[in-house]
Amino acid sequence: MEHMIMMRLMAVLSGMLLFTSVANAGPSSLVAFDLPTLGLLQTADPARGEELASSGKCSKCHGDAGVSDDPEDVNIAGLRASYIYKQLKDYQDKNRDDKDMYKKTRDLDDQQMADLAVWFASQAPASVAADRNADPAVLKLVFNGDPTRLLKACASCHGRDGRGGQFDHPALSGQYPEYFIYTLTEFSEDDRTNDVYSRMRHIAQELTEEEIEALASYYGAAVPEEEE
Repeated sequence: MEHMIMMRLMAVLSGMLLFTSVANAGPSSLVAFDLPTLGLLQTADPARGEELASSGKCSKCHGDAGVSDDPEDVNIAGLRASYIYKQLKDYQDKNRDDKDMYKKTRDLDDQQMADLAVWFASQAPASVAADRNADPAVLKLVFNGDPTRLLKACASCHGRDGRGGQFDHPALSGQYPEYFIYTLTEFSEDDRTNDVYSRMRHIAQELTEEEIEALASYYGAAVPEEEE
């Protein structure tokens, strides 16, 4: 009898601890794609966004029109405006950790971030490398996923052409392999946590290093040649 009471007490305490940890956990993002947010993006001004990009010296990392010269940086040209806006807000809210991007975004208002988002979204994206990896195992992950590991097909969220889906589903095609690998590694190691419902963290943690590298070479942009 005493043993049963102790077991029940431990179960109750475990439940209380779990509830407390969940209750204290912050949301992965404060951005909701509700009517006000979508309206803000719909009425945003790309011309103002271009001016902000110039004055904010975005080109230092992301190139003059959103295609970086550094294969370790993200190419933001042609990404969905909704995705770019969410990332800027997440940096500002410290739900995505990057000291440099926090400094860039901390004094921006929602309208300015929307203007930046629509300008970069209107730019031509980087091209996929001509020698992309077309191994059957990679194509299976891209178009079929792996149900045994609860992995959805990449194409189901990011589009069959890899150019992105709705709202917070970014383009994968046209990202440099180095950045692609770095990003999935961040998700895998819980260093990046602004993915809603931990979707990308689960995927990255299930993929092997070899699979991540293979996907990077499938979606990857041609790496810019170093100047002599």
